[in-house]
Amino acid sequence: MNRAAVEHDFIPIDASHLLTVWQWRNSDRVRENMHYDKLITWDEHEHWFEALLQDVNRECWIYRQHLRPVGVLNFSDTQQATMQWGCYLGEVNCAPGSGLILEWAALEYALQHVGCEALEAQVLSFNTSALKLHKLFDYERIKIEAGGLRHRTDQTAVSEYKIHFFYYAMRKWQAHREKVLAKLPKPIQRGCQQVTFLSKETV
Repeated sequence: MNRAAVEHDFIPIDASHLLTVWQWRNSDRVRENMHYDKLITWDEHEHWFEALLQDVNRECWIYRQHLRPVGVLNFSDTQQATMQWGCYLGEVNCAPGSGLILEWAALEYALQHVGCEALEAQVLSFNTSALKLHKLFDYERIKIEAGGLRHRTDQTAVSEYKIHFFYYAMRKWQAHREKVLAKLPKPIQRGCQQVTFLSKETV
């Protein structure tokens, strides 16, 4: 495949991404949909990165569009039969349908990951966009738990939220992936089919 023609790829996070990812994590738009919504200090961010590098059960991938970093795809419990995942778009001027491509990429990566039998995700109830994406991709919602109270990022109001737990068996994804792909707009289908995960050696 011509690398110059690939619009959507994923590369392992490294030290060159630290400042950008720190700014993304502290943006109101990203923080408001996370379990931990407090501002993150630079020291905390560096500690997170150092711990990530030492943890064989976690992976963090930078999502790029035409080689430009635009978001993050995280996996945990990567040595287990059931992996956990989460993602966010750090940039606002991304290609249309980027959230759909992240959903596709997570499932495709899990499908190719040796020993992975299922993928799980947690979504906070006010993150309606993620809830819609999981429904479109036909995730199984296995439970809903109370999450607590959350201040809006502008501190003007407090709301109660719940945590939605989703599950996707890899056998199901293997059987349904073409059907899901067919539901997506043609440009998004092409983007999904281009998704590539690059190792550190090939970046």
